[in-house]
Amino acid sequence: MSISEILFYGGLVLMGGAFFCAVSGILFFGIVRRKLKEKLDQEYGKEEHS
Repeated sequence: MSISEILFYGGLVLMGGAFFCAVSGILFFGIVRRKLKEKLDQEYGKEEHS
């Protein structure tokens, strides 16, 4: 395996890892946002739009 192949496949692995982290973060913060919104609605009432 040459250096260029190692760099190429290493870059692919890093991009895959970055994609996995991005999707995981979006899902995690979406769940946290929903739970926080429900808790705030219970404590302070629903948000009123003017």
